[in-house]
Amino acid sequence: MLLEYAKRVWDSSSSTWVEIAIVHMTPEHAQYWDAVIQPAIRTIGNQERREGKKPSRADHNWHWTRIRVLLPLAQSLIKRRCRALTILLRRDRIWQEPWEAGPPKPEDEPKAIPAAMILLIESYPWLLPTARKRQSTFTWFMAAAPKKVLQGLSVFTTPSLGSILLDTALVTSMALGYRGRMWLHANRRGGQRLFDYYSKKCNLLNVSDGFPLPSGSLSDGRHFYATSKIAKQLVNGLKQNRTL
Repeated sequence: MLLEYAKRVWDSSSSTWVEIAIVHMTPEHAQYWDAVIQPAIRTIGNQERREGKKPSRADHNWHWTRIRVLLPLAQSLIKRRCRALTILLRRDRIWQEPWEAGPPKPEDEPKAIPAAMILLIESYPWLLPTARKRQSTFTWFMAAAPKKVLQGLSVFTTPSLGSILLDTALVTSMALGYRGRMWLHANRRGGQRLFDYYSKKCNLLNVSDGFPLPSGSLSDGRHFYATSKIAKQLVNGLKQNRTL
């Protein structure tokens, strides 16, 4: 049976299931993120800098309109295919007052907005040297919108989407016949918090500093991976998320 992407996610703060939609990323999704979500992410990072800290989010300077187009194009030149996906959350209220230039037209106000984004390389050499000829899915970029930003856009129930992003990568790997083999790199900008998230929260395995990568370069010790066994455990843990 072919696994489907998650259709809902549990929100612990409200003790309710929240419906989501995982769809192929459109130009409009990327443009909306860059125009509405990304400025808020940069504001968070700039405030951290004023406090003498480094921006804590790895996506501080990302541009999804570029990521969605240019990086898949570069991969296509070496016969690799990318998959860009968006997680949509429904807005609880469409129009917000006051209106500065009259009420907006319904078609100008999206009923669901991008709450998380992910870019995968569908087929990528497997991380482990003992199985180098095997293929896997590489999670290249992923980001979730800050909850306060979503709430300001009338998405009042804002569940955490990190586990759903990871599940999306694992399900993609399974659908492609790679049995859930997936790996990624925890951006250094994410610091120890991001490292601990992948290792402790997601239960991914970590390779050591200096570990040889398929590209011939060496790991900085921040590469994580899911074996088929781990992927199966993680995906099975979200069975209830695949039905409405």
